[in-house]
Amino acid sequence: MNTVCAAGTGSFLDHQAERLNIDIEDFGKFALLSKDPVRIAGRCTVFAESDMIHKAQMGARKEDILMGLCEALVRNYLNNVARGKSLYPKFVFQGGVSDNIGIVKTFEKVIGNEVLVPKNNKIMGAIGVAIISKEFVKKEKTKTKFKGFDVSKREYETKVFYCDKCANNCEVYEILENGESIAIWGDRCGRYSEKFPYSKTGIGKIPI
Repeated sequence: MNTVCAAGTGSFLDHQAERLNIDIEDFGKFALLSKDPVRIAGRCTVFAESDMIHKAQMGARKEDILMGLCEALVRNYLNNVARGKSLYPKFVFQGGVSDNIGIVKTFEKVIGNEVLVPKNNKIMGAIGVAIISKEFVKKEKTKTKFKGFDVSKREYETKVFYCDKCANNCEVYEILENGESIAIWGDRCGRYSEKFPYSKTGIGKIPI
């Protein structure tokens, strides 16, 4: 959801936990031990990491650095995604990062309200898409493009090539399933992607 930077994503937190030799599952619990969080620049992953390294070199405790990172990521979200909008309860936190109790508690502290983490927090998006798809098929009385539960057993390959048909020299990405092209994107003119209407805006549009 953050179009500004990768700061705040689960992969960034994973990387920082690994760098500090902490299991990602213990990240939040460790952060909650903090008594004096340091201030971390959280608008950019590069700046955040260099800031964390600097704070560690200055003698800051590991838990204070982690809580400082939690606070930085919450500030980043509220400043860049919420963008000054008025926020009213109830608040629901979903996605992999919602497993991080440090982030959850920091959100609660900043917004002054309880933050609910649903039971299926990691897959709420997938559940939502399934419900929407079911309702759409029922309404339109059409068949789905669901490929079956054996889809994970098929061979998938990503290829990259550069188109030299014009000065754009587009970097084009292609997904193949069992050797058959099922999606192409990256071409600005649509020379290739127009053959795959679901792939024009990226892999997220591929029907499964």
